[in-house]
Amino acid sequence: DNPDAFRDLSKPVGALNHERLAVLVERYHAMPAPKFLFGTHYSTPAYVLFFLVRAAPDLALRVHGGKFDHPDRAFCSISETWEACLENQADVKELIPEFY
Repeated sequence: DNPDAFRDLSKPVGALNHERLAVLVERYHAMPAPKFLFGTHYSTPAYVLFFLVRAAPDLALRVHGGKFDHPDRAFCSISETWEACLENQADVKELIPEFY
Protein backbone atom coordinates (compact mmCIF):
# COMPACT_ATOMS: atom_id res chain seq x y z
CA ASP A 1 0.00 0.00 0.00
CA ASN A 2 3.03 2.29 0.13
CA PRO A 3 3.41 4.08 -3.24
CA ASP A 4 7.12 4.66 -2.51
CA ALA A 5 7.61 0.89 -2.79
CA PHE A 6 6.79 0.97 -6.50
CA ARG A 7 8.67 2.50 -9.37
CA ASP A 8 7.13 5.34 -11.38
CA LEU A 9 6.01 3.67 -14.61
CA SER A 10 5.35 7.01 -16.30
CA LYS A 11 9.11 7.36 -16.91
CA PRO A 12 11.72 5.06 -18.41
CA VAL A 13 14.14 3.55 -15.93
CA GLY A 14 16.88 5.93 -17.11
CA ALA A 15 14.82 8.93 -15.96
CA LEU A 16 13.99 7.77 -12.44
CA ASN A 17 17.06 9.31 -10.80
CA HIS A 18 16.81 13.09 -11.34
CA GLU A 19 20.55 13.66 -10.80
CA ARG A 20 21.53 11.00 -13.32
CA LEU A 21 18.97 12.32 -15.81
CA ALA A 22 20.41 15.84 -15.47
CA VAL A 23 23.89 14.51 -16.33
CA LEU A 24 22.51 12.62 -19.32
CA VAL A 25 20.62 15.68 -20.59
CA GLU A 26 23.74 17.85 -20.21
CA ARG A 27 25.75 15.27 -22.15
CA TYR A 28 23.02 15.15 -24.80
CA HIS A 29 23.17 18.90 -25.38
CA ALA A 30 26.97 18.83 -25.62
CA MET A 31 27.27 15.98 -28.14
CA PRO A 32 27.33 16.31 -31.93
CA ALA A 33 24.61 14.77 -34.09
CA PRO A 34 23.28 12.15 -34.08
CA LYS A 35 22.29 12.83 -30.47
CA PHE A 36 20.93 10.28 -28.04
CA LEU A 37 19.91 10.40 -24.41
CA PHE A 38 20.59 6.81 -23.43
CA GLY A 39 23.57 5.05 -24.96
CA THR A 40 21.91 1.66 -24.97
CA HIS A 41 18.63 0.07 -25.97
CA TYR A 42 15.93 -0.81 -23.47
CA SER A 43 15.07 -4.20 -24.90
CA THR A 44 17.87 -6.51 -25.86
CA PRO A 45 18.30 -10.27 -25.61
CA ALA A 46 21.27 -9.75 -23.30
CA TYR A 47 19.16 -7.81 -20.78
CA VAL A 48 16.48 -10.49 -20.76
CA LEU A 49 19.07 -13.23 -20.36
CA PHE A 50 20.79 -11.24 -17.61
CA PHE A 51 17.80 -12.11 -15.43
CA LEU A 52 17.21 -15.59 -16.88
CA VAL A 53 20.77 -16.92 -16.90
CA ARG A 54 19.94 -19.57 -14.28
CA ALA A 55 16.71 -20.60 -16.01
CA ALA A 56 18.12 -20.59 -19.55
CA PRO A 57 21.91 -20.93 -19.37
CA ASP A 58 22.11 -22.37 -22.90
CA LEU A 59 20.62 -19.15 -24.33
CA ALA A 60 23.03 -17.02 -22.29
CA LEU A 61 25.92 -18.99 -23.74
CA ARG A 62 24.68 -18.26 -27.27
CA VAL A 63 24.51 -14.51 -26.64
CA HIS A 64 28.01 -14.38 -25.16
CA GLY A 65 29.84 -16.47 -27.75
CA GLY A 66 29.81 -19.78 -25.90
CA LYS A 67 30.99 -18.37 -22.57
CA PHE A 68 29.15 -16.96 -19.60
CA ASP A 69 29.44 -13.22 -19.06
CA HIS A 70 31.99 -11.91 -16.55
CA PRO A 71 30.94 -12.95 -13.00
CA ASP A 72 30.99 -9.32 -11.79
CA ARG A 73 28.18 -8.56 -14.27
CA ALA A 74 26.09 -11.63 -13.47
CA PHE A 75 22.67 -11.21 -11.91
CA CYS A 76 22.75 -12.03 -8.22
CA SER A 77 20.44 -9.59 -6.46
CA ILE A 78 17.28 -7.69 -7.32
CA SER A 79 18.18 -4.88 -4.90
CA GLU A 80 21.74 -4.52 -6.29
CA THR A 81 20.39 -4.49 -9.84
CA TRP A 82 17.82 -1.86 -8.88
CA GLU A 83 20.50 0.33 -7.31
CA ALA A 84 22.66 -0.01 -10.43
CA CYS A 85 19.69 1.01 -12.60
CA LEU A 86 19.26 4.14 -10.50
CA GLU A 87 22.93 5.12 -10.27
CA ASN A 88 24.87 3.73 -13.24
CA GLN A 89 24.73 5.97 -16.33
CA ALA A 90 24.77 2.97 -18.68
CA ASP A 91 22.38 0.65 -16.83
CA VAL A 92 18.76 0.94 -17.92
CA LYS A 93 17.50 -2.62 -17.45
CA GLU A 94 13.77 -3.11 -16.97
CA LEU A 95 12.37 -6.09 -15.13
CA ILE A 96 11.09 -8.80 -17.41
CA PRO A 97 7.54 -10.22 -17.18
CA GLU A 98 8.81 -13.38 -15.48
CA PHE A 99 9.22 -11.33 -12.29
CA TYR A 100 5.52 -10.55 -12.21
